[in-house]
Amino acid sequence: MKIKIVTRKKLLIYMGYISLSFFLTTVLNIIHTLYFLKIEITVATFIIPTLTGLLFGLLLAHIRSLSSQLKQLAFTDSLTKIYNRLHFAHFLDIEIDKAKRYPTTFSIIFFDIDHFKSVNDNFGHAAGDKVLEQITDIVSQANRSADIFARYGGEEFIILAPETGLSGALIHAERLRNDIEKFEFDTVGHITSSFGVTEFNAAKDTVESLFERVDKALYMAKENGRNRVEKA
Repeated sequence: MKIKIVTRKKLLIYMGYISLSFFLTTVLNIIHTLYFLKIEITVATFIIPTLTGLLFGLLLAHIRSLSSQLKQLAFTDSLTKIYNRLHFAHFLDIEIDKAKRYPTTFSIIFFDIDHFKSVNDNFGHAAGDKVLEQITDIVSQANRSADIFARYGGEEFIILAPETGLSGALIHAERLRNDIEKFEFDTVGHITSSFGVTEFNAAKDTVESLFERVDKALYMAKENGRNRVEKA
């Protein structure tokens, strides 16, 4: 489905640029031939400039498509197609600034897959990649449209939940944990995940202290038996 959507969008971009280039070239060519050069429109004076305009439109569409692809590579994770760690930091900075300016808050949900190394060791990296893609789909379906979801690295994922206090984030994390536990993954069957949750404190927190706290919560979940949600 994702491939079809991307292909359709790319085709529309191409057709849009080519059509626009063809129209503008045709109009300008007619005006230039009749009113500036004051000569009759012939095959040579009409077709050649028009074909040149079509070629220019094709090149312009191709450049636009490549630019879009480069932008996507810079902002998203190549496997899961969600935000990468670098772009997540951009959203986090914006949310921190907002929380310090206005009476609002947000929470961070940090989680990873339990015993993911054994998945790769026992079933292969292709199966491990499929697990990461399927977990991405599970979490994306459960997240709100306002939530910022990113792959933090390896089997680690992170969610920024705007205007969400600790209690709301804990409820959401527990739902995600349950959804992942119940899901039957291709090849590997059932797996579990561990979650750490914390709320931003505008009066005290920095990016470093926020991540230190949520990382501590995830560590607690691991230490207390995995497949659970802990807060800090």
